Amino acid sequence: MLTAHGTRPPIAGMVLLLAAWTNSPHTRAPASPETPASTSPAGSGPIDLSSLNGRIAFSAGPARAEDIYVVKADGTGLRQVTSDPAADFDPTQSPDGKQIAYRHQIGGDRSTDIYVVDADGSGERNVSRNEGVADWGPAWSPDGSQIAFMAQTPEGTQNYEIFVMNADGTDPRRLTQSPGDDGWPTWSPDGRRILFSSVRDDCSVSDAPDCKTTGDIGPYHTLYVMNADGSAQVRLTDAFGQIADWSLDGQYVVFEDLEGRDGLSLIRSDGSGLTTLPLDLSSPGFPDWIP
Repeated sequence: MLTAHGTRPPIAGMVLLLAAWTNSPHTRAPASPETPASTSPAGSGPIDLSSLNGRIAFSAGPARAEDIYVVKADGTGLRQVTSDPAADFDPTQSPDGKQIAYRHQIGGDRSTDIYVVDADGSGERNVSRNEGVADWGPAWSPDGSQIAFMAQTPEGTQNYEIFVMNADGTDPRRLTQSPGDDGWPTWSPDGRRILFSSVRDDCSVSDAPDCKTTGDIGPYHTLYVMNADGSAQVRLTDAFGQIADWSLDGQYVVFEDLEGRDGLSLIRSDGSGLTTLPLDLSSPGFPDWIP
């Protein structure tokens, strides 16, 4: 189910960052001597921010008037990147860190476009240029040359599909076409495939005998994988899956679990081996698999 400005579907209350796994979907690889599993014992006190590297992009400000900011991971060097009356939010940094893609919304939800700005705040430009149609969820390809996103189509409807365009906004291509929403695209690490969520199997849009239903809590989302050109769209899960991410080697997918299992779900990229990652936490979701 898609929600109003600036929010994700109300399916979970936290973000979990997962480290790399071995070829077993339920066994963590031992730490190498060069990369210890932890820099400090659990419960040993606050994180030493001065030890953190990288930059974090985020949005902040009053509702419907947010701007994009960047801060070093150690908390220094806070910079405001955008400054305009519109809402700028949902940022994602390009792989080389030189650009930021984000949602720019000047009015109602249908005024949302995908913008790109240089990391220093210069060169702000509308790259999706999809007037009157809401564009959501930009995702950079691993080489930084393309951006996948979800957009309403045809104009004026609530149905979303997956599109890809060059990073400068040229050559937009529609990759999916289904009677239900397709959204939340994420690229495989090698850039050859795109993982996405679809409600095309929900009984409200499908007449198939094995159509899916959540009952009365919204449409049933299943995960699909396709080639980066939109071909070979294959359902990955029978289980409910909406927000998901690839493992670092592209062999596995992690997604939130809404079907009574206590934890996150892991599955091979061919759809086999559904396994629960047990977690003693309430409603884990929005997984993001990082080194």
